[in-house]
Amino acid sequence: MDITHASLSARSLRNHQIFALFLSMLGELFLAGDWYGFAAVIPFISKSLALSPGESGFVQGVFAITYSVGLFVWSPLGRHLSARTLFVLGLCGCGVAMLLQAHVQSYAALIVLRLLIGFFDAAVWVGTMKLIVGWFPLARHGMVMGLLLSAFSFAITLDFAVGIPVSESHGWRVFFEGLGIATFVVGLLGFLSIKGSPREMGDPNFQWESKPSIARHGEAASVWTILRSKWVYIGAIAIFGDTFALAATATWAVPSFIANQGMPISSAALIGTTMGLSQVSFLLLGGWLSDRMTKTSMLKIGAALALVSATCYSLTTIFHTSWVGLIALSAFSGIAVLSGGAIFSLVSEKYGETLAASAIGFAELGGILSTFVAPALMGVVLGATRSFAAAFVPFVVVEALILVILMLSAR
Repeated sequence: MDITHASLSARSLRNHQIFALFLSMLGELFLAGDWYGFAAVIPFISKSLALSPGESGFVQGVFAITYSVGLFVWSPLGRHLSARTLFVLGLCGCGVAMLLQAHVQSYAALIVLRLLIGFFDAAVWVGTMKLIVGWFPLARHGMVMGLLLSAFSFAITLDFAVGIPVSESHGWRVFFEGLGIATFVVGLLGFLSIKGSPREMGDPNFQWESKPSIARHGEAASVWTILRSKWVYIGAIAIFGDTFALAATATWAVPSFIANQGMPISSAALIGTTMGLSQVSFLLLGGWLSDRMTKTSMLKIGAALALVSATCYSLTTIFHTSWVGLIALSAFSGIAVLSGGAIFSLVSEKYGETLAASAIGFAELGGILSTFVAPALMGVVLGATRSFAAAFVPFVVVEALILVILMLSAR
């Protein structure tokens, strides 16, 4: 089990690992549910608040501004604050903001609350990373990170599967109220139950075996220790590509299918659900593979597959595609995030237990940046050209550039 010092029994350790993973996945489920709930119900909100395509894309991605600020705040604090504190602050803050968001009456108010959600989302991310690093050895980080990220994608699936029918029958405000209440409840669950590692279970000598980290011998761990190494930047670039694909398809694939392929809006839930389940499946597969292959190879393979996904979606804006073809594309769209588990596992491996959660938080800035850039950039192009074919060109270009950068640097 890759332990050097421990007094917990193997059975007790496994039970606590399962519970820690369950809580982490639950936290990610609602983090992502709040994150992409807006994307799932864009047509309803846009009609209700009279938003243009550019405004809709901006609102979906705008929380990335404060998420980035939050990561700069919470990542360094993550070296001192417990996983429990970060988890609870993040989810309870997001829950309250989601409830308030359900009652907005203007574009400006919607932006303010999306910004607030972004700041608290960052705390959830750093807290769950700290929980995973504390409870699992490096040799299992690929699979565990894959499971964690699959919860993220499953949340997107539920956003479409639940959000669209609820918005059709009861309105998008009811959907957001439900998300807000559930998010707050999960935060309270974390407050009552989280233990950050075996050391918080009365085993102060517990220690996982680890590979040498980038910290120099005798050097105090610091933010500078993280930022002077290339691996946090490689991780940020790789996750930028993966998340750009996720954000681009989650926000604009369904509107594109409706406009270019004549798909009825009633079919949007099935497309969104299929895309989400595809991401879950490929994240699990990628997590399993990343514990058996070199992680740098996984990063390059993932970038190449993201480019394939971008190209296929772009082609549907030009050529007629049958309903079966749209379902098939949605079912294989998850190939774009195959390397998700490997990215964070690689960063964790390079920085060691002390710095891993903070390093992952900094690397995640790449993902947050792309979450803002993808929907906003594509929305601006769409608004200017009225062409989905033009709007999807940046998607292909970005994924091609990411592949080239990783081929040259991830060695």
